[in-house]
Amino acid sequence: MRKRSRAIGPQPAAAPSPPRLSRVPALRAVAGVALEDDARYADLEISGCVTGRAAKRVTFERVILRDLDLTGVRCDRLRLLDVRLHACDLANATWREASIDRTEFIGCRLTGLDLADTTAGDLVFRQCTGSLVSFRFAQLKRALFEDCVLPEADFQNTALPGAVFRGCDLKGSGWFGAELAGADLRGSDLDNPGIRAGDFAGAIIDSTQLVTVARRLAAMTGIVVRDRDERTT
Repeated sequence: MRKRSRAIGPQPAAAPSPPRLSRVPALRAVAGVALEDDARYADLEISGCVTGRAAKRVTFERVILRDLDLTGVRCDRLRLLDVRLHACDLANATWREASIDRTEFIGCRLTGLDLADTTAGDLVFRQCTGSLVSFRFAQLKRALFEDCVLPEADFQNTALPGAVFRGCDLKGSGWFGAELAGADLRGSDLDNPGIRAGDFAGAIIDSTQLVTVARRLAAMTGIVVRDRDERTT
């Protein structure tokens, strides 16, 4: 007797692994930090201000950054491993080519943050706000964006396999060339997305989002959408 085949739908994405901070008996609290090239900070809880506005190859490992002012800080090739950023201000910071693993951004201000060419795994953004965040050409594996307000975010050529966007404001966000196989965008606001035909291939969206995406694609291809009772002007 032939077994009846079952339809296989999208599989749930693996949840990001949290930072491994619980194994640390106690994090030493420090007020502020001085950024220097190749500096390493480990097993700390850091709050306050940062001295030094530019440094390369800085590493934070098993660290909590709390209420830290990182506005405009440039840290190329930054390394974050098992880190939680809580209520930090990252406005206009530049963290290009960062390497990020098991890291959470909670309630942070991200306006103008540049994470271009970043490689990240087990990444969480929760209740973060800020327009014009750049993830261009980044590779984000096991990424979760939850209850974030990120209008005009730039995901151009970003690899987001299996990423989850839950309850986010993504109005005007750009997705040109993004890799979205298995990415779940249901329940987020995708009004006026920057897309081309095929850019949402493999992504999971809901019926409300479909209307928004279809309207955008129709406008791009010159299709005029008009109900029968509307007059032609």
